[in-house]
Amino acid sequence: MLGATDGRTLKTTETSLHVLDLVLEHGGLTLAELDRMVDKPKSSLHSHLNTLLACRYLVKDGRTYLASFKFAERGERARRSELESVATEAVERLAEITGEEANFTVLEHGRLLLLHGSSNQSSGPDAETGFRTEYYLHNTAAGKAILAQLEPERVERILDEWGMPREIEATITDRERLYEQLEEIADDGYAIVDEEFAPGLVAVGTPVRVDGEIIGGVSVGGPKYRINTSRLHGELAEAVIDAAGEMENALTD
Repeated sequence: MLGATDGRTLKTTETSLHVLDLVLEHGGLTLAELDRMVDKPKSSLHSHLNTLLACRYLVKDGRTYLASFKFAERGERARRSELESVATEAVERLAEITGEEANFTVLEHGRLLLLHGSSNQSSGPDAETGFRTEYYLHNTAAGKAILAQLEPERVERILDEWGMPREIEATITDRERLYEQLEEIADDGYAIVDEEFAPGLVAVGTPVRVDGEIIGGVSVGGPKYRINTSRLHGELAEAVIDAAGEMENALTD
């Protein structure tokens, strides 16, 4: 029999995987819908869903459970989504236009996951694709731009869960100082980081929304010796805002 095993199996694991398969198959399900499909007590189903949420294989949108983008690390199905196609096209174009490194990162569970990254020098076969890298929000351009647009309560929850670790000397680790920056960023519509993530690197980023919800952020940056402040606030800020708009239009159509 296909998939047969001589070893002992765990029914709880089988149930969790069955729930995950159903969520994938139907493109999202509520607890009530799963209750009609799975012969288990609703309380037990809820525990399986909570476990999958905690392990970040599911995300919750209102009452609907959806497969997370982290799950795409485990298979190609989710990676072939419309979002990846749209993000890849937008990032490649942004890298070509600016001549700098461009990225699109997905917002999940208070972290950013790299979906596609490319530079003018490494686009094509050498471009980064997939969910290999996670980033904090407090010291990245896309992350700070996203934080500036979230409700204060959600910002607090994210910072409570992940903290504000100092990854480099210039990383902001004080909440009050970050909040002051977020107020300015909210007015500008984009955020800039100046050697807060990596030495010698600067970047500008902005959120990407679908149906009013922030799904991630697009950013562009490069070495500080080549990118001055006026270019960050001018040409590059305009470029990332245009790229975000293109993604939003494509994902809304």
